[in-house]
Amino acid sequence: MTDRPLTILQLTHQGDIGGSTNSITWLTGGLADRGHRVYLGCRKESLLFRRFRDHPRVKLVPFVFGRSPLAFHRARALAGIARRLDADIVNSHASVDRHLTIQARRLFGGRFRLIHTRRNVPLSSGGTMQGRYYAFGTDRVIAVSGAVADGMVAGGVPRRHISVVHNGLPLENYRAVDEARVRAAREDLGIAPDEPVIGVVARRKSQGELMRALARVKHPATLLLMGIDKDEELEKLRSDLSLPNRVIYAGFRHDIIPYYELMTIFILPSVIEGFSLSILEAMALGLPVVCTAAGGNPEAIEEGINGFLFDPGDREKLGRSIDILLADERMRGLIGERNREKVFERFHVANTVEKTEAVYRSLLEKKERR
Repeated sequence: MTDRPLTILQLTHQGDIGGSTNSITWLTGGLADRGHRVYLGCRKESLLFRRFRDHPRVKLVPFVFGRSPLAFHRARALAGIARRLDADIVNSHASVDRHLTIQARRLFGGRFRLIHTRRNVPLSSGGTMQGRYYAFGTDRVIAVSGAVADGMVAGGVPRRHISVVHNGLPLENYRAVDEARVRAAREDLGIAPDEPVIGVVARRKSQGELMRALARVKHPATLLLMGIDKDEELEKLRSDLSLPNRVIYAGFRHDIIPYYELMTIFILPSVIEGFSLSILEAMALGLPVVCTAAGGNPEAIEEGINGFLFDPGDREKLGRSIDILLADERMRGLIGERNREKVFERFHVANTVEKTEAVYRSLLEKKERR
């Protein structure tokens, strides 16, 4: 297998606030750091574009994706871009660009190897015909967890066509958090140093189920909801439940890491997860985690070992897990230590970049043998 630098075009029509944007950021920068010629195709108004505007090695390719997955003129334009760049690899990351890249490859003579990265368990009603379409149109699908891979197989994609590459974190950012940043975060939200805090870092993802579970929890704690602003529906639910907990709606923060340091327990109540970056962040910062046994969550959290899992809708198990952890500081510390060990051993983004590169090279090796 050749070790020459590859020419890689990363594509996404999304690229705004969210875990996928962070993953694409770290992957794109990491591949460039490994000496590859990396191009990033994204919307000019996206957060992703702004992040790479002044990057010394990644070159931006502004692109208007539109909303239709059947915009053949855009597929033709993508094929032309890949041809001009002499791209070895095109890696698409979201729904519209997945369709456009298949059309660019199959209808407009794209000579590149095409990879689709799937970050969530498939929900589409397209059935096995859609799965076969993805398999026919691509050279490989990268799934961010075994659960996502299982969902793709159930949808008609052959297992041999899928490579599992877990998400990772730039863990050098999580080894130690500057106390000044933590103090600023504490002052920002008005949280006392000894205040028990149940934290969630997510967009609107089943926070109501967590509130319903908290109605069963005996130990007092503040509920910190990062990623959402004050929500009328949640406030009504809170009132209907007569929830005694203080609730802080903290919205979005660019520097999220110090806010984890304010938490006693991290909760992820969402029903749909591919492989959660927020769980990895909580683990890296030594927090015990309680999350649904959904998607790729059980690939990071083992029941009773480094956290607790509950089935979606099982408020009793969720409430009981929270009570156990709030009551037992020693258990929280032990689980937190296990989480840090696990994430630093297995989930560094450097591993994600290296394994993704290996997938790219394996496809080019097959091409060169033909």
